[in-house]
Amino acid sequence: MANQIEEIRKQFCEKLHVESIDDNKPMKDLGLDSLDVVEMCLDLEDKYGFQFTADELASFKTVGDLFRLIEVKLNSK
Repeated sequence: MANQIEEIRKQFCEKLHVESIDDNKPMKDLGLDSLDVVEMCLDLEDKYGFQFTADELASFKTVGDLFRLIEVKLNSK
């Protein structure tokens, strides 16, 4: 599971064209709007076989929020 989280972090870095991501940074400070976040989450759902609820998709304030929820979802599979 740790490998999957690292893989997901790497994918986010590649998409954002950065070397690393500060989990405490707001999504908008990274140049992500809500559509970007939803599209990335849909890709994650397809690839890793879990689902985000509409409320979860609307609740992400920071990248760390997203990564923590992904970790919970991967652990509960």
